Amino acid sequence: MRALLCKAYGEPSQLALEELSSAKLGPQEVRIAVHGIGVNGADALQVSGQFQLPAPFPFSPGFELSGVVVECGAEVKTFQVGDRVLAVTCYGAYAEEIVLPAINVAHLPQSMSMLTAAAFPVAYLTAYLSLKRRGHLQMGETLAVHGATGSVGRAALEVGRKLGATVIAVTGHPELLEGQADVSINYRQEAVAQRLLELTKGQGVNVILDLVGGELFEAAWSALAWEGRLLTVGFASGQIPQVNLAQILTKNASIVGEDLAAYITRDIATTHQALSELLNWYEQGSLRPHSPQIFPFEEGGEILQRVVTNQIRDKVVLATSYAQGH
Repeated sequence: MRALLCKAYGEPSQLALEELSSAKLGPQEVRIAVHGIGVNGADALQVSGQFQLPAPFPFSPGFELSGVVVECGAEVKTFQVGDRVLAVTCYGAYAEEIVLPAINVAHLPQSMSMLTAAAFPVAYLTAYLSLKRRGHLQMGETLAVHGATGSVGRAALEVGRKLGATVIAVTGHPELLEGQADVSINYRQEAVAQRLLELTKGQGVNVILDLVGGELFEAAWSALAWEGRLLTVGFASGQIPQVNLAQILTKNASIVGEDLAAYITRDIATTHQALSELLNWYEQGSLRPHSPQIFPFEEGGEILQRVVTNQIRDKVVLATSYAQGH
C-alpha cells in the first residue's frame, strides 16, 4: 500500500508518496482500505512540527478517513469484513490502508456517501465536544459561533440548533450560511460586541465558540453573559489572545479549551460515544454536512499546501483509487 510520508518537518508539499508494507493487525484492531481522507489545517501543523502531539518519523499525517474493513482482529466483535466505516486517528490517515483499534471506528450510515463521511468526524466531533461536553450548552441558551463559515463553524451551528440553542453566526461571509443560523453578524460591517448585546437584550451570550482569536476574542468577552462560557478551539486569525483574569471574576465566567486530538489520545471512549450520537443525529436528518471538494490522494501534499495558504477554502477530501465507483 502507498502512503504520503513526512520524513522531516517542513512544508506540506514535501510529503513523499511511497510504497509501504502493511502493518501487523492486533487482536482488537481492524484493517481498513481507505477510500477518503479528510484534509484539515492541523495536518499541516503535524508536518511543520507545530502540532502539540508529535508523531514519530516517518509518519503519515491526517486525523479522519472513511473506507471498508478488509480484516478484523481475533477479538473484534463489532465489525466484519466489508463494513463501510469512518474513523479517527491522531496520525496516519494519508494512506491507502490503515490499522486502527476498533473503538476508533464507526459504521457508516447507509445514506452517507463514502467521501462525505471522510470529512465528517473532525468538524462534528470538535463542535459536539466543545458545545455539549465542555461548554454544557443547554436548551434555550444563546450560542455565538465566531468563524461560522468554516467546516467546524458550520458543524457548530447545526449541533447548537440540535441542542436547542438560539444560534448566532459571526462571519465575514454570511451569504454562505444558507440559513443555518438564527441570526448572522457580518464582522466586517458591524460592531460584533454591540450587536450581540442588542440581540440578547443586554444580557449577553451564554456560550461563545471562538475559532478565530484576535479581535473577535476581545469582542466575545464584552458580550459574554453572567456565568457564560467562552470556548476556544483555534486561532484562524493567527493571533493568540491575552486574557484579563479580572473579567473572568466579574462575570463568574469560564474560559474552556477543547482539543480533539487529546480526546482521541486520552479518552477514546468519550470520542466514540460522541461520534455514535452524531451519526444518529445524521440519520435523523438533524445534520446536513456539506459535500467536500474531491482531489486525488496522490496530490495530497500539494492540496494541503493550497488549503493552508487559503487557495482552497472549502472542506477537502482526498480520494484513493479504492473510491472509484463508490
